[in-house]
Amino acid sequence: MSSRVFWGFLLVLVGGLFLLSNLGVLDWGVWDTIWRAWPIVLVLWGVSVLLRPTGRLGAVLTAVIAVLAVVGVLAFAYNAHLKAGEAGASGIGEIALAQPFDAGIKNVNLSLTFGAGEIRLDGKAAPSQLASGTLGFIAKEPTVTYSASGEAADLRIDMAGGTWTGSVGPRGPVWNISLNPAPTYSLDLESGACSADLDLSALRVTSFDLSTGASDTRITFGDPGQNATAELKYGVASATIRVPRSVGVRVNMSSALVGSNLRAQGFAKSGQTWVSSGYDTKTSHLDIGVSAGVGSFDIEWID
Repeated sequence: MSSRVFWGFLLVLVGGLFLLSNLGVLDWGVWDTIWRAWPIVLVLWGVSVLLRPTGRLGAVLTAVIAVLAVVGVLAFAYNAHLKAGEAGASGIGEIALAQPFDAGIKNVNLSLTFGAGEIRLDGKAAPSQLASGTLGFIAKEPTVTYSASGEAADLRIDMAGGTWTGSVGPRGPVWNISLNPAPTYSLDLESGACSADLDLSALRVTSFDLSTGASDTRITFGDPGQNATAELKYGVASATIRVPRSVGVRVNMSSALVGSNLRAQGFAKSGQTWVSSGYDTKTSHLDIGVSAGVGSFDIEWID
């Protein structure tokens, strides 16, 4: 099997799995388990190298082994996913998030550790609340830790057990979090296999870090009148970034297996860096670093 056929097969497979997830046929809860099986790619590549001297017969055998391996991983992931859901079914619940806001707080470091499911975040908390909303869970409640010193505060919300792989309903536990728009935020999100809709347009975010295994992520930034950075690290995922046209955007893309619409959106490329038109003339800038395995990265302009 040639390298072109091998990577073509891998891209078709991953794209098909993403399509099934988006259509609701395949639950996002299985992605965390699938991602842990990534070394199978190295095994299959090794098999293709060993069988290459046998010619067409080797290519056929490699293809058969690849299909059987993929089916086996999917079956194992789905079975583990069902067992996790059954084990936690008796402990399904939801807690309220209500962290009071101290008007003296100017800067907030927010850390979220989430597993499989859905997470939605916006800047619509009441003036008296730093963070409010609901946190869904299975078996164990999420932990909320808060500390403050002077004008700075740290808020950490962790899903019990880290990046959990069970499920509630079609996409797992749901977190709905609203933040107070008054302070400036540094936001860090670590997730497993999830669907994330993060509306940061009403918030002043100076730095945003995302680390995820497999996810479908949509992030909306506003124009804070200042510079901001974002670091996106994911294995198999799709990310859509929505940005006002008044913001200059620069993207450093370190993966060749990530599709993007940057050229179509008016970005100019130099090496691994893409720069939006008129970047240097903008008063607000967003610099994005993308390190990914396989997936997609798209920019949508907000008029």
